[in-house]
Amino acid sequence: MRHSRSASRADLRHAGSLPWLDWMVTPTAGLLAIVVGYPIVYTLVLSLQDYNLLAVEPARFVGAENYRHLVRDPTFWQSLAHTATYTFGSVAVAVLLGLILALLTEMHGGPRMRILRALLLTPWAVPFVVVAFLFRYMYLQNGGVINAVLLSSGLIGEPISWLNVSSLAMPAVIVANVWAMTPFFFLLLTAALAGIPVEVLESARIDRAGTWSLVFRIKLPFLRNALLISSLLMIIANFNDFAKIWAMTQGGPGYSTTTLVIYVYRQAFETFAFGYASAIGVIWLLLLLVFALLYLRALRMQ
Repeated sequence: MRHSRSASRADLRHAGSLPWLDWMVTPTAGLLAIVVGYPIVYTLVLSLQDYNLLAVEPARFVGAENYRHLVRDPTFWQSLAHTATYTFGSVAVAVLLGLILALLTEMHGGPRMRILRALLLTPWAVPFVVVAFLFRYMYLQNGGVINAVLLSSGLIGEPISWLNVSSLAMPAVIVANVWAMTPFFFLLLTAALAGIPVEVLESARIDRAGTWSLVFRIKLPFLRNALLISSLLMIIANFNDFAKIWAMTQGGPGYSTTTLVIYVYRQAFETFAFGYASAIGVIWLLLLLVFALLYLRALRMQ
């Protein structure tokens, strides 16, 4: 039966579906090759050149010199470490908070809980640049609401310059990112919890399964795929995050919040070293491809 179905589908494709499909896909593939392929190839070419807009002499081929310089560049490795801290730290905390909120709101129903869910989703609707400026003003040393609350509660004795201290700037940016990202996980995990079959939950309750047993033995296994896919998506998004960090700290103080995307921007549009910036961009692209392949593999496991 299965063989006959596959054969009939193959007959339909050979009967005329494929020519129409090719006619529709070819222009799109050609457009993608121009829009996506050309910049990638041009970046690879630039990464092998000593090309600086401020230099008098024209660009010259230097081979792998930019990559050798990149290996010896401590700022590059610092930016890579900051990217990992910002990306994985933000995603880990946001996943945990989103999971806790989804489980708590799922256990309690009623109209009030629906209103609470709507309020919890509000940060996701706020543009990222607005979130960055909002937290930037909240972190102000004089007049910022965070310092005002901490001073009034007696937790600190004097105002803290959150975004101007190297050891505090990255955690402060991560807090803002977590606030903006948690509703995404809350929404996705709430939908996944709603998809758990009622029969499974009722059978567990008949077997006198407690709250924690339901969570760890039934709900979390059902949420595994949703957690995996959403985490990979947000890892890719945070790896490319520019707006929030630039609006809050511009990568400072010094290089304490400089991630790869900030470092590429500084090299390309502040020092105009397009050859070296392209080499960093190639490494950045390769790392993103790794996460993209993991995401595609996770989709195939569904």
